[in-house]
Amino acid sequence: MQSTDIHAARRRAADAQRAVNTVSALLWRSLWPDDAKLRGNAQSRVMLDDLPASEARIPAVTEVGDTSIGDLLVVVDTTGASGPSFDVLGVLTGSEVMDLATAPKVAKVVGTTAKTVSVVMIPTPRDGWECNLDGFAERSYDPTAVTLTLKTKTRRIGRLGTALDVRQRISDHSLFGEWQRAYESAKTAQKEVEAAVSARVAAEALRQQALKRVASIVNRALGVQMISDVGGSLMQLQFSDYHYFFRDQENLRVHLAGLHSVGKLTAEEHELVTEQLTVAGMLAEPPRTTA
Repeated sequence: MQSTDIHAARRRAADAQRAVNTVSALLWRSLWPDDAKLRGNAQSRVMLDDLPASEARIPAVTEVGDTSIGDLLVVVDTTGASGPSFDVLGVLTGSEVMDLATAPKVAKVVGTTAKTVSVVMIPTPRDGWECNLDGFAERSYDPTAVTLTLKTKTRRIGRLGTALDVRQRISDHSLFGEWQRAYESAKTAQKEVEAAVSARVAAEALRQQALKRVASIVNRALGVQMISDVGGSLMQLQFSDYHYFFRDQENLRVHLAGLHSVGKLTAEEHELVTEQLTVAGMLAEPPRTTA
């Protein structure tokens, strides 16, 4: 497997992944409520008291009673210079919240106490093409739950609905079929990359083994250090100006035959070297003769 094959496979995979990201981003953003009548940015909405209707917003979770096990929550970090200086859940529509540049996190509730909720973090399309919308929220980054304290100044938490409800809305979406096709194509392309890399690794292992078997014979016969041990059990070809022409397979084959004819290579050595340098890719398979 040549490196060009790997590069081509990676280009195909990258194109396929971009296609998934394009479709999933559109699907993901349109899942959440929006308000086409709104104008201006968040600050102007606050000043003009022109806020989204309640049905266009994501309901805030401020009490444990506002959510339950199996719910999906959006968690918006409001700290730091990049954090919003306004009430994101009150000023922005649901679609705008989920599209924030700070990439809010999505979490699934797995437990509650009197003042806290326990959640696991869920991958979303904003985390990469690998997010499987077909089984959305079935997988978490880490099965270990984290505890969220409500009513803090460092985050805002909203309820997106139950995991089952969101998954159903995804499967009912008009773009879901297109996403499925793009996703399967991307998985196939990724497998092709992995297969190409595995083939390259296997070929390099055979090449290294072949070079190691004949290094001392070749170097002695040529009178130059053409195959060197560079450490870590790795063999490397050294092409100086003196023997650069050995990169030409025909030159190398003829030269080895000449070394055999003058006695610098025995018949057994010549056969072994020719065989192993063919395995190493330095010599092509000799043409077959027909009777």
